[in-house]
Amino acid sequence: MQIRRVVTGHDGQGNSVFVSDASASRAKDFSDIPGYGFSQVWSRDGASDADQSTLGGSLLPGVGGSSLLMISLPPDSVMAAPLNPQRALGEMVEALPGLIECFEPEAPGMHRTPTLDYVVILEGELWLELDNGEQRLVRSGDVVIQQGTRHAWRNKSERPARARCLCRAWPREASHERDPEPAGPVRQPASALGPQRGAAQRG
Repeated sequence: MQIRRVVTGHDGQGNSVFVSDASASRAKDFSDIPGYGFSQVWSRDGASDADQSTLGGSLLPGVGGSSLLMISLPPDSVMAAPLNPQRALGEMVEALPGLIECFEPEAPGMHRTPTLDYVVILEGELWLELDNGEQRLVRSGDVVIQQGTRHAWRNKSERPARARCLCRAWPREASHERDPEPAGPVRQPASALGPQRGAAQRG
């Protein structure tokens, strides 16, 4: 998922300058889940303003940090039937460190991250599901403030949806929600990670 990224900064004299104008380097289009992709546009930790996305590691920010993600989610029908489930799982484990471990094997698609997320729906529509099956439909132009809650994104339409998500570290002790059980190493088949039982993971 290629995203043009224009970065500004300052030169030695304090003048504002363009530092770079190129595609964000950390990006992925999943070959076995058509329409599913992401790009980490920028990431920083609490100690430096330097971009951390080029270093790899967790997609989720550490204390004091932030991470800007662009995400494309295909219809649930596509997520539920990856072209090659085991290969799709391998792709996700490699491409989504720090995030994939947050998904619940027994509740496909449900996850909770220790972040405060500002989510803007850019194209299409998504259903946001919370505990007890409660859902709300959000469309292009809508904004979701995700306060460290357990949730899943469902695409019940016939075309991919795109969203922008700015994640900021959210201490667990600040949340009123219950802590999930530790997920541990990702060993479950891809079918445990999707929008319904027998589906692939959604982000």
